[in-house]
Amino acid sequence: MEVNTDGWSSDKHIVLAVSTGIDSMVLLHQLITNLQDTYAQLTCLHVNHNIRSIADEEELFLKQYCIDHNIALHVKHLDLSTIVEKGNSIENEARLERYRWFDLIMKDLNADVLLTAHHQDDQLETIFYRLMTGRSTRSSLGMSYLTTRGSYDLCKPLLTTTKIEIQNYQHAYDVPFYEDATNAENYYVRNDIRNRILPEIEQNKQLETKQLLKLKEWHDEQRVVIENEANAFVESDVEISSTQYRFSRKQFLQLRHSVKMTVLDKLFANILTRDPLTEKTYNEWFQIMGENIAQSTLYTTDKWIIYIAYDKFIIMANDDVKLSPAKIDQSGTYNFSHYSIDINNDLPTFEFPLLVRTRNDGDKFELNGMKGHKKVSRLLIDNKIEQQKRGQIPIIVNANNEIIAVGTLFLKRKYKDLICIRDMGEEKNER
Repeated sequence: MEVNTDGWSSDKHIVLAVSTGIDSMVLLHQLITNLQDTYAQLTCLHVNHNIRSIADEEELFLKQYCIDHNIALHVKHLDLSTIVEKGNSIENEARLERYRWFDLIMKDLNADVLLTAHHQDDQLETIFYRLMTGRSTRSSLGMSYLTTRGSYDLCKPLLTTTKIEIQNYQHAYDVPFYEDATNAENYYVRNDIRNRILPEIEQNKQLETKQLLKLKEWHDEQRVVIENEANAFVESDVEISSTQYRFSRKQFLQLRHSVKMTVLDKLFANILTRDPLTEKTYNEWFQIMGENIAQSTLYTTDKWIIYIAYDKFIIMANDDVKLSPAKIDQSGTYNFSHYSIDINNDLPTFEFPLLVRTRNDGDKFELNGMKGHKKVSRLLIDNKIEQQKRGQIPIIVNANNEIIAVGTLFLKRKYKDLICIRDMGEEKNER
């Protein structure tokens, strides 16, 4: 039975996740016999999920096995009772809990490579599962032999080894193991694929499940092309700052569908702590972006706001700043949000106090050089001011309760040389 040892070298501390099933026990046997010269140190990890009645017996068996072979073993007990009581599937949650512990223990051990006993049959199952559940468009179609996970590498040295080869090895060397009875139950989707669907496909002489491996190879090649296109867009067309991502809505919509999703996945990977957003959510956004909608908030969290504003798609920090009105009694320089307001010494005293505030519903100002008034809201629309920025624009009101300035968009003519408003945020972006 071949074990791919390319993922580590003779000076590395390797760690094996052992379930006591046939796959991990056969791999462990290989490591302590035929492959004992391929690494510097070997440690085993075991997770007791405390679900099956035999779990404690398996743990004791593995402890004794490791003692007999002078192997360090670390055991983690999980409590999944709450999830079980709710009737929810424990597969995904158990995996997340396992890898949270793996991450911690690998760091504590200062180990280099974590090995798992996934094999070729697992790979076929994974490919089929991702295809049939629509999880094939945003990531690799199957598992990778070697990936980097934080401070260590995750390696699957049996990924090209078949289950039959593992079973033959176990029989030849009488490797002890425990059979998980739940593996025969088709309640879980992956079990159903493994036990019923793939075997039925193999029974048809014109079909061969290993063709899925060719599909994965082709799919991964296409993913490289998509990743390159997405990287090129992010590097050349996305304006990035510490608090904002911004790019052209029109240019983005011209990308291929898979590239658009990959671009967003890359950006959100840096800011969203939750699971990736669904493809359905992305498709809803793409539809809105393609319609004649000037502004729309697409998604918000306590830290980020995602929205479209005219020709821009914007991801920005959700500061949620509530600006209080400011009273100005004399000339000088004042700050309001990211605006600087200079009041000249020549401004007549009867104009004071000036009030600087954000806009109110129904705000109007008298037009320069013509009769009539204009709503502040209309001014903002005409100048295509993004919705998220409108609440930051300073409105200056004089002692007669007249609006004499609206940010950098309007200044009553007679105050031209007396009041100067600058958007320091815009000037900073220009630099």
